[in-house]
Amino acid sequence: MRVIVDTGFFVGYMDKDDQYHRWAVQAADRHKLPFYTCEAVIAEAAYMLQQRLGAKGIAALLTTIVNGSVHVDFTLVYHAERIVTLAQRYENVPMDYADACLVVMAEQEKYREHVILTVDDTDFRIYRRNGREALTLDTPQN
Repeated sequence: MRVIVDTGFFVGYMDKDDQYHRWAVQAADRHKLPFYTCEAVIAEAAYMLQQRLGAKGIAALLTTIVNGSVHVDFTLVYHAERIVTLAQRYENVPMDYADACLVVMAEQEKYREHVILTVDDTDFRIYRRNGREALTLDTPQN
């Protein structure tokens, strides 16, 4: 099964001291490359990895894109209206920008059969694709 990845997966995978490192490594082994994500997730992960690992963290993250292991496949301009709708709908969660982008990705026909790798079990179990469909998740809590 193909996957869409969230920030926590990247951080867990690349930071050996992260509480989710073991899960992330096992999840990466379970799924077929390439993985897919959005720029918002890359920005969040780059910030967190830089805080934890310095420049090596950012380099490791960006290398996954350069070597083709991760595809950044989301263009905000085409989905901004939908993101606004999701942010308003899930305002009480609250849904952040990166999460909204991943939900919109999961709504696209080419990603319908993809699983989302995330450590954020609580929020992603609340979010719905197209307003009613539960997302398929691979989380440490599974």
